[in-house]
Amino acid sequence: MNIDWDIEELAYRAMGKTDEEAEKEINDGDIYQAIYDKYDCSFETYCEIVKDLIKFTPLVGSPLTGKNFHAFVDIEQQRAIVKLDV
Repeated sequence: MNIDWDIEELAYRAMGKTDEEAEKEINDGDIYQAIYDKYDCSFETYCEIVKDLIKFTPLVGSPLTGKNFHAFVDIEQQRAIVKLDV
């Protein structure tokens, strides 16, 4: 999966969108305008912030691979939205 798509999903989820709404917005919406309207920055700047902050998220272990990674997670769905291998 593309990291930018994951960051788009994270952005929409941070804006209060459901998983389904986020997917629809990713496919049909304008992430650049949505990020600017909400956070007053470019999508590229938002990506850099996410990449810098992900290092401060807790370590999560994959039950399938046994690998550990840092991740922004959806606790209800028990899945990672954006992850970084350790």
